[in-house]
Amino acid sequence: MIRPLGALPVLLAALLAGCPGSQDPNFDDGADAPCEGEDCPDPTESCTPDTTAGAFEFCWRQTEDAYLVVATYTGAGELDVGATQLRINAEELDASTVFDAATQTFTIREEGVAPSKYSVLVRAKTTTGTDVRPLFVPMWIGPGVRYADFTWHDSILYQIFTDRFADGDPSNNLDNSQDDLDRVTDPRSQWQGGDFAGITQKIREGYFDELGVNTLWISSPILNSHRSQPAVSTTDTQRYASYHAYHPIATGYTHLENLGYATAIETAFGTEAELHELIDEAHTRGMRVIPDFVTNHVQREAQIYQRHPEWFFGYNPCDGNWDARRLDCWFTTDMPDFDYGGHPAAVEAVVDHALWIVQEFNFDGFRADALKHMDDAFVRALKTAIVEEVETTVRDHSFALEPTAFYMVGESLGGWARYHVRPDMVQGQVDEEYYNKTKAALLTFDMSVRQLAEFAIPNDTAYTQSRETFGQQGGYAGAIMGNFFGNHDQVRALTESFNRGGGYERLRLAQTFLMTSPRNIPMLYQGDDIGTTGNQDPDNRKMQRFTGLTTEEQRSLDNARKAGTLRAAHAALRRGTRTTVLVEDWFWVYKLTYEDDEVYVAINRDANKTWAPPAGFTDGLGNCSGGTVPVLSSCIFVKQ
Repeated sequence: MIRPLGALPVLLAALLAGCPGSQDPNFDDGADAPCEGEDCPDPTESCTPDTTAGAFEFCWRQTEDAYLVVATYTGAGELDVGATQLRINAEELDASTVFDAATQTFTIREEGVAPSKYSVLVRAKTTTGTDVRPLFVPMWIGPGVRYADFTWHDSILYQIFTDRFADGDPSNNLDNSQDDLDRVTDPRSQWQGGDFAGITQKIREGYFDELGVNTLWISSPILNSHRSQPAVSTTDTQRYASYHAYHPIATGYTHLENLGYATAIETAFGTEAELHELIDEAHTRGMRVIPDFVTNHVQREAQIYQRHPEWFFGYNPCDGNWDARRLDCWFTTDMPDFDYGGHPAAVEAVVDHALWIVQEFNFDGFRADALKHMDDAFVRALKTAIVEEVETTVRDHSFALEPTAFYMVGESLGGWARYHVRPDMVQGQVDEEYYNKTKAALLTFDMSVRQLAEFAIPNDTAYTQSRETFGQQGGYAGAIMGNFFGNHDQVRALTESFNRGGGYERLRLAQTFLMTSPRNIPMLYQGDDIGTTGNQDPDNRKMQRFTGLTTEEQRSLDNARKAGTLRAAHAALRRGTRTTVLVEDWFWVYKLTYEDDEVYVAINRDANKTWAPPAGFTDGLGNCSGGTVPVLSSCIFVKQ
C-alpha cells in the first residue's frame, strides 16, 4: 500500500538505489564504490529530485524492503491530477493521495514490501489536456543475486514458445477451422493452445526454479493475424498459422493510440490481466521476463500498414535474397517490411509502441527479432529511448550490471552477430558460432573437443572487444552474448545427435557445456531440457511435455536441473574466468574461478578417463567419483 510521508524503519540495505551502484570489480566498468557513511542518503528521510526524465525530475531511495520515489513535474503548465494515471506494477492508485499541487510533486513511499520488482508508472495530462511523456521508475527490491544484486551475467534463460508450452486456459484456444485457418492442413503448423496461464502455472509449480532459471524469454505477446499465412519459400504452397507470433497486426499500439483494437495482446495467449499476472508472479520469484520483439515487419492486416503504406518497402522476396536485400525484403507476400531509413515517423511510432509494451507490462528486456533486417536508424532510436525512458534508475548505461538494466539481445544470423553489439544498439546477440561449434563438437561429433576448447575460451570474452565487421566497429566492453545449442529455428539438438548415431548422452554433454560457459547468458530452448526431437520448422516446435517422461528424458531433465542450479549457486560459472586444466582430442577439463569460488568441469567424449579434482571437490551432477570420468559423460566439481 502507499503510505503518507513518515519515518521509514532503519533497514539493513546493501545498496541504496539513489547512490552510485556497487559493481563487480572484475568487470572493470568504472562504477563507483558502494555507498558508505555520509555518502549514502538516509532512507528515513526524503530526497531531492536530481534525475531528469522527460518533463519530470525525480529521485528514488530503496532498502531491502522499502522504497521512496519523489517526482516533480517541471514541464509547461500544471498537471491535472484527476486525469493522471499512477500505477505500481499492475496496481492502479489514486494519484491525488500522493500529489502536492503546490509543488507539482508526487511522493510515493512503500515499506515492508516483499522481494520483487516495483515500477512506478505516471501517465499524466496537464490542465489544458496535453499528454505528458510517461515517467517510468523501475526498482528491484530484496537481497541476493535474484533481486537487487543481479547483473545480466547472472541470467539463466529459458526460451518459451508460448503456444507450444502449456495450455493453462482452454477457453482462449483458437478454433483451427475458423475463417480460413482450415487451409492449414499440417497439425504441426496449427495453433495448439499454449498461453500465459500455462506459463504462470509452471512458474508457481517451481518448474523454472528447479532448473535454476531466472529469466524467461516468451513469444511476442502482441496480437497476430488469426488467418492462414503463405510460406517464406516462394515455391511452398502450404499455408501456416501465426502461432509463433511473428505476424503482428497491433504494432504501433500505445496507451494513446489503439489503432482501433480492443486489445493489443494476443487473445489466443490470454488477456492483459493474465500477462500482468505472469510477469508479477515471475518478479516475485526473482525472475526477469523478456518478450520476443517483432518490429522488422507486420502482417498485411495491420492497421499501421493500412493507414501508412508509404512507411513500407514495396514487395521483394527475402527467399534467395536474405543478405542481398536484407533491409527491404518481405519474409512472405503478406509481411510488409518497414522502411525505417526513409521514414522517421515510422521509427517514432514503433519506438513509442516499444516503450508502451515495456512500461505497461514491466518487462525486463527484449529479444529483438530479425535485427539485421532493420535499418540502423531504428535500432539506435530504440536504444536511445530505452536509456532515456526505461533505464531511468540505471547509473551506467554502458554495462548491463545494474538490476534495472534493460537487456536487449538481437538475432542477426549469417555472420552478423558482432555488427549490432555496440553501446548505441544492443548489449548482445544470439551467438551463432557458439551454436555451430557446440553442435559440431558435442552433438554431431564433426569436430574434436580440443577444437571446442580452442574456440570457447577466447569466445567467452570475444565480443567485449571492438573489431571491424561489415564496415563498422562491432563489440564493446559491455557486451553479454546469448549462448545456445538449439532454438525454434534449428533442427532439434537430440535429432542432430540421433542423425549421427548418438543419443541422449550427447544432449546432456551440451546441457552441461551450456551451463558452464561463463560471462554470457545460457539460453535453453524448451524441450532441450528433456530431449525433444524434431527436424526443421514446424517439426522443431512440438508441445512441451511434463509427464510420462521416458527414463532417458528424465535423466536429461535431471541433468539440466543439476547443471542449472549449480550455475545459479556458483558465481564462477556465471561471472568467472575459464582456463584449461587438461585437454585432449576427446576430453577436456577446465577450471572456472571468480573471487574465492572455484569450479572444475570435465567433458568426456572418449572411453572412461582417469582424472580427479583437488581434494574437497565433488561432482554435483553425480556422474563422477573415485577419479573416473565415465564415457560420454560430464562432471561439475564444486567444493563441499
